[in-house]
Amino acid sequence: MGGATVPTLADGTARDGREGLLGRTDECRRLAALLADASDGRGGALVVRGVAGVGKTALLDHCAERAVGMRVLRATGVPFEADLPFSALHELARPLLDRLDGLPAQQADALRTVFAVDGGSRAVNRLAAYVATLTLLTAAAEATPVLCLVDDAHWIDPASAEALLFTARRLLADRVAIVFATRDVPGFDGRGVPELPLTGLAPEAAVRLAMRAGLDRRVATELAVATAGNPLALVELPVTLAEERRHGWLPLEQPLVLADRIRTSVLAHARDLPEATWRALVVCAVAETPGLALLDQVLTVDGLGLDALDRAVDAGLIRVTTREVTFRHPLMRAAVHSAAGPGRRRSAHLAIASVLTGPETADRRAWHLAAATTGPDERVAALLAGSAERAQRRGGVVAEARAYERSARLTPDPDVRAGRLIGAARAWTNAGASRHAVALGEEALGLTRRVDLRCRMTPLLAHLAQQHGDLTVVDDAYLAEAEECARTDPLGAAKMMSAGVNQFWARLDVTGMLPFCERIVELAGTAPGTPWPKGAIRLAAAQVLAGRPEGAGSARDCVAACAGHADGSAAELAQVFCWLGDLDAARALLEPEIDRARAADDVFLLAYALPRLAELRWRAGALHDAYRAATEAVGIAEQVALPLLRAEALATLALVEGLLGDESEARTHIDDARRLLPAEFGEVEARLRYAAAMMSVVAARWEEAVTDLEWIRSAQARGGITAPGWLPVAGELAEAYAWLSRPERLRDLPDGGPAATARVAGLLAAEPDLDVVFPAVLARCDPTVVPLERARTLLCYGQRLRRAKRRRDARVQLHAALRLFEAAGAQGWARRCRVEIDATGRGAPARDDRTVDRLTSQERQIALHVAEGLTNREIATRIFLSPKTVEYHLGNVYRKLRLRSRPELIRHLSRRSTSEPD
Repeated sequence: MGGATVPTLADGTARDGREGLLGRTDECRRLAALLADASDGRGGALVVRGVAGVGKTALLDHCAERAVGMRVLRATGVPFEADLPFSALHELARPLLDRLDGLPAQQADALRTVFAVDGGSRAVNRLAAYVATLTLLTAAAEATPVLCLVDDAHWIDPASAEALLFTARRLLADRVAIVFATRDVPGFDGRGVPELPLTGLAPEAAVRLAMRAGLDRRVATELAVATAGNPLALVELPVTLAEERRHGWLPLEQPLVLADRIRTSVLAHARDLPEATWRALVVCAVAETPGLALLDQVLTVDGLGLDALDRAVDAGLIRVTTREVTFRHPLMRAAVHSAAGPGRRRSAHLAIASVLTGPETADRRAWHLAAATTGPDERVAALLAGSAERAQRRGGVVAEARAYERSARLTPDPDVRAGRLIGAARAWTNAGASRHAVALGEEALGLTRRVDLRCRMTPLLAHLAQQHGDLTVVDDAYLAEAEECARTDPLGAAKMMSAGVNQFWARLDVTGMLPFCERIVELAGTAPGTPWPKGAIRLAAAQVLAGRPEGAGSARDCVAACAGHADGSAAELAQVFCWLGDLDAARALLEPEIDRARAADDVFLLAYALPRLAELRWRAGALHDAYRAATEAVGIAEQVALPLLRAEALATLALVEGLLGDESEARTHIDDARRLLPAEFGEVEARLRYAAAMMSVVAARWEEAVTDLEWIRSAQARGGITAPGWLPVAGELAEAYAWLSRPERLRDLPDGGPAATARVAGLLAAEPDLDVVFPAVLARCDPTVVPLERARTLLCYGQRLRRAKRRRDARVQLHAALRLFEAAGAQGWARRCRVEIDATGRGAPARDDRTVDRLTSQERQIALHVAEGLTNREIATRIFLSPKTVEYHLGNVYRKLRLRSRPELIRHLSRRSTSEPD
C-alpha cells in the first residue's frame, strides 16, 4: 500500500485500488456480473443481507460507481416513513415521473394516485400499483439500462417493498437490475430473489482495516476476532477504547457490542456539544433524513438556525449536503434517538408537525403528532383516520391499516375506537395479514354492542376463519346474534347469515343450506333501499343443487338484480347457470363482471370470477380459453394471499390441465391445493377428486376413475345434492362402468345428460346396431357447441367399430375424433386416438409437433393471450410481466412452433377442423 491513505466509507469498509473494496473481491464480481447482464438485456435482482455495519452500503456505492452507461435510481429506508405508503418508491422513481404519460392510461393513473401527484383520480389496489411499477422501470430501461439501489430495505414502507420485490421477481429480458441492502431481520421478505449473504471481512483484511484506525497488529488481530470482521466496528470501536487497551497493555473488554459502543461514542461526543447542537441533532434523528428547507423551518420554531449543526458535522456524526442532512450511519441516528429521551423526542415531533401545514404533508403531520401523543386524543386520532382514508385511495393498504390501528389506540370513545379497529382489520385483510386482522376484529367486538358495527365485523371474521380452514365459526351463538341484529338491521343480519352459507357449502351440506338461505331472503326482503341480490342468488343455488323444480326460475329472476353490484353476485349466479347447462346465460353474466373488475383493478373480484369463467369454458369444450382464465386466476389468488381462493383456483386449473392431458402439472396443482385446506372442505376436495377422475377418464384408467367419481357421488348424496350439472359425475361413471362391463351399476345412476347417456348407449349396443345408435348420438353433438362431447363420441364409435373388425370404418371415426381433440388441445385423448388408429393396421398421421403443449406454462399463457387479440403491453398487465419479457417468451413461442409472426400464431391457434364424416 506504500503508506497511501485509503478512503474509508460510512460503514467502515475501505476502498482498495486493486480490489475495489477491501476484502470484497467475490462480492464485487457478482455485482459486476449483475450489472453486465442487465446492460445486455438480461435483467435481475439481488438482496445483499447482513448485520449492521458489515458493508452493505459500501457495496451499493460501489455498484453506483461501476454503473457506467446506466441510469442509477436510489432510495433509502427510514423508520418513520415506513407508515407513508409508496414513499420509498416515490423517492426512487422521482426522476422517471416525466415518463408516466407513456404508460398505459390505467397504470399511469395508478402511479399518479399512489404518489399523490397531479392527475391521480381513483382508488388503487396494491396489485395495480405493483404492475405499474414494473412497467415504469422496464419502459425507462428501453432507452437506458436502469440500476435501482435500495438501502436499508428493512425500513422502507411495505407498499414500496412489495412493489419493488414484485418487479424484481419478474425481470428477465429487461435492462433493469435491482439491488436491495437489508439487515438480516424479519422486516424484509426477499423470497424469490437471489441473495448475497454479507459476513465480516476475512481475517487479513479485517486486521488491515483495524490497523488503519491506529491499532498495532496484535490488538487489531484481537479486535478483528472479537468483532467477527465487522468493518464499521473495526473503524468505530478503536476510538472508544481506553489508551491502555488501544496499545494492548490491557485485554479488550468482552463482549464488544457494536450498538452499545457506538451509543457510548455518540454520548461522549454529545457531552462536548452545545445544548443547541444537541437539540438540533434530536430533530434530525426524529425527522429521519430531513431536507434543509424543512429543517430550517423546524429549527426556527425552536429558536435555532442551521448553524447549530456545525459542531455535529465537525464531530463526524452527520453530513450536510445541499439537499439534506444524514447521519454517518443508521446506528448513529438510533443512538441519538435513544439518548434523547422521550421528552426531547416529543418536543421535536411537535416542532416538526407545526411546520407541516400543507395538504401534501398531512400524513406526515398526523404521524408526528401521534408520536408526540402519550394518551387518548381524538383530534390526533381523527387526523390519523384521515391519513388512513388517503392511503386507501392510493392503494397503500399497509399504511391504511397502520394508520387506522394507531388512530384506534388514540381514540377515547369505545364505539369510535371499535369502528377504527374494524377499518384496520379490513385493511390488514387486504394486505394479506388476515390473522392480525382477526385479532383486531375480536378486540373491536369486545368494545362495542352497536349493531351496525358488529354487523360489519362479524361476517368478516367468519369469512377470514373460513378462508383459513375453520368451518366452526358460524355456530349457535353467531346465529343468535344475527337474529338479534335483525330487529334493527335486517339487511345487516342477512349479510351476517350469508357467511354461514359459505360454511354449509364448503361442507357440501345443501340440506342445511336451504332453510338458511330462505331465512336470509326473508330478512333481506324486509330491508329498505336497493335490493341485495346475493341472498336470492344463494337460495336459487341451493334450490338448483337440491333438484327443486323452482330453482331455474329463481335463478332467472335474479339476473336483473345483479346490475350495478360489483360484488361477485353476477359471477356467483353465472355458476348456477353453468350447473343448469345454460352456458349462454352464464357467459352474459360473467364476461361483463370480469370486464368491470379489470376496469376497476378489483383483484379480489377477479380472483373469485376467473375460476368461474374457466369452468364455463371447459364445460363448453374451449380448453385453451379455460386454461388462460385458470392460470390468471391462480396468479391473482397467489397475490391476495387467501388460502381458500387459491385452492379453488388451483382445483380449476388442475381439472383443465387434466382435460388437456397434462397429468404431471395437474397432479402438482392438486397436491398444492390440498396443502392449503383441511379435508373438511368437501366442496374443494370434490373438485380435486373430479380433476383426478377426469385424468383417469382421459387415460382410460377406469377403475381409478370410478373410485374418485363414487367418492363424489357419495358426498353429493350425503349433502342432498341431486343436480346432475354441479359436477357431471353420472355420465362419466356410466361410461366407466360400460367400459368395465358392469352394466348392472348403471341402473342406480341418475341421468348423466343427453350426450353422455346416448354415448353410453352406443357403448352397450349390439354390433348390428352401431350404425344406428352412434349417428343418432352424433346428431346431438354440434362440433361448434360441444366439440369435446362430439370428439369423445367419435372415439367411442371408432373403438367399437375396431372391436367389431370394421377397421376401415373405425379409422374414419377415429381420424375425425383426432382432429377435434387436437384442435381443442386435448392431447391426452388425442394420444388414445392414435393408439386406436395404430391398432387398425394403419399408422396414425404424423403428430403435429407445433401444438401448444410443447410450450412452457408461461409461453402457453402468452400464446393464448395473443390468440385472444391482446397486445404485448396488455398481456404484460394481465399476467404481471414486463412487455420485454412477454416479447422474449413470444420469441420462444415462434421458434418452437416454427412461426414467424403474430398473425401466423393467431391463425395457427384458431384452426378448427371441419372435415368430418357425414
